[in-house]
Formats: sequence, C-alpha cells, structure tokens
Amino acid sequence: MIPDPIHCAIFLFLSLLVSGIGQTIWMSSVYSKRFSRVIDGGRKFRNRRIFGANKTWRGFVFMVPATGLTFTAIHLLMHWMLGDDFAMWPLTTIQYFLLGCWTGFGYMLFELPNSFIKRQFDIQPGGSADTRMTRNLCFIIDQVDSVAGGLLAVWLFVPVPLSTAVSLLFIGAVAHYGFNCVLVRMGLRTRAA
Repeated sequence: MIPDPIHCAIFLFLSLLVSGIGQTIWMSSVYSKRFSRVIDGGRKFRNRRIFGANKTWRGFVFMVPATGLTFTAIHLLMHWMLGDDFAMWPLTTIQYFLLGCWTGFGYMLFELPNSFIKRQFDIQPGGSADTRMTRNLCFIIDQVDSVAGGLLAVWLFVPVPLSTAVSLLFIGAVAHYGFNCVLVRMGLRTRAA
C-alpha cells in the first residue's frame, strides 16, 4: 500500500528530526564518549584517512535504535491523532521499529561516502574546501546525504511517494542547515556549513 504523501512526509520528517535532536544531545553527553572510537580505525587510502577523526561509532550506536523508537512513537501518535484517516504502511509496531532502525542505519551510513571523498580531496574533518564551487557542492551534499540515505533505506522495504521523497530532501536540507546554525549559536559546532 502506498501511503498518503503528506502523512508519509510528516511521519518521516518528524521521526528523523526527533532522532537527530536526540543524537545531538547524545553526542554531547559523557555516556557517548565510550563509543568515540573512529570508524576507519586510523587506516588510510592513498595516504589519507578514510573517513577522518570525526566519524566515530557514537552516531551509529545512538541513531539506529533511536530512529526505531521514533518511528514507533510517531506512528502511534499519528495513528492516535488521525485514527482511520491515517494512511501509512500496514506494518505492525515491531515492523515500524525495525524499519526505523534500518532507516537510522541508512541515515548514518550515507554520511560516510561524503567524508571519504572530502578526505581524498584533503578537506579536513570540520573544515571547508578551498574553492567556492567545491565549498558549495560540499555544502549541498552535507545537507542531503543522511536524509537521502534514510529515504533509500525506507524505500528498499516499503513504497515512498515521489512527492514525499522530493519534499523531504528539500525540507530536510533546510532543517538540517537551520539546526546546524542553532548548534553554532549554542557553541556545539564551529560552523553551520
């Protein structure tokens, strides 16, 4: 069953937004520090780090189960608010949880190719590119990579309306940038883009 495009967009946006906010809180907590081991283990490709020092297991450890929980909670909340008018995938509660975990995994996984490419072009973790064109390209990719990964993960198992995917990529990119601006203001990030 293809879900209602608006219901689907709201569901996915809220689920990823709440998980993302939770991840930010998690990353600044002392509890996350025990998972600070870098994903690439310090290994190199072409004499450059594969992903760099900023890509640790902390994000995966939180985002995978957190997205499972938010999928479950947002689904139950929307179903309670909209009743029979709520047109989403006909999945059980546990299936929503598992789909959310898988989506969180896709969300995190799709940040890695971007980091790999930046390291290969000598862009340092948290740094910016030398040329304006490369900075602009990196900015766009930084805003959509994780949302695209989450959407692809969902789409592999259940149908996602095209209008939902397109709107979520755009709204997700804007929200991602806005959230980064807030984090810069709070002193939790050094730059928004």
